[in-house]
Amino acid sequence: MDKELLHTKLVREVIAMIASGKYSDGTRLPAERKLCEQFQLSRGTVRQAFYDLEKLGIVKIRAGSGAYVQKISQKKLPTHLLPPDFSKVTLTDIIYARKAIETAAITLACEKISISQLEQLEQLIEKMEQSKDNLLEFLKLDTQFHQFIIHASGNMPLVTAFEAIAEYHKYSQVFSSLYEEEVKIAIKYHKKMLLALKLRNARNAAKAIMKHLEHTEQITNMAKQKDIAV
Repeated sequence: MDKELLHTKLVREVIAMIASGKYSDGTRLPAERKLCEQFQLSRGTVRQAFYDLEKLGIVKIRAGSGAYVQKISQKKLPTHLLPPDFSKVTLTDIIYARKAIETAAITLACEKISISQLEQLEQLIEKMEQSKDNLLEFLKLDTQFHQFIIHASGNMPLVTAFEAIAEYHKYSQVFSSLYEEEVKIAIKYHKKMLLALKLRNARNAAKAIMKHLEHTEQITNMAKQKDIAV
């Protein structure tokens, strides 16, 4: 297994531990040396994993101190749209909001999406398949796919609503990638969405996105129930 796959595996392990509740917001992750010993990895591999986790917004690296689990950033969220007690927002809350926005959007997109837009979505899926071993790139393409469908709906209130929860979306998206096989499962759901859009089948399109989001929620709940320890 090459270094890229090893550090990606460690990224998933850390995400799983956070999802299980082992490391909560603000908690300092184990030192690089300890993770090297625990997972039998080189210092360079662990550092690359920390770099990816920071890029994903999962941890904040403080020079001379270590890596700390980050809360969801509020910077891009309009204050009036935040719940009264933001600190208590759960992944279930986020998935519920995404279901409302994305189901409505994909239903409208079935009517309005163009041939050119369908081709672009197909290209995104192809790129996702080529990026299975690069978690950062895969998640970026995944985000683009969902954003594309929202915009294809032609409904600006839905576009605005989705942009308002962009940080929430990233949070749920990252935690849906706890396990390597989840990448293949995600691609399967995206292909179902694309097929339904091609056939202009709003019912199947809505069903596909609902199943996708429900699976995302189930994976994270499984991690919490098992209290994953690695």
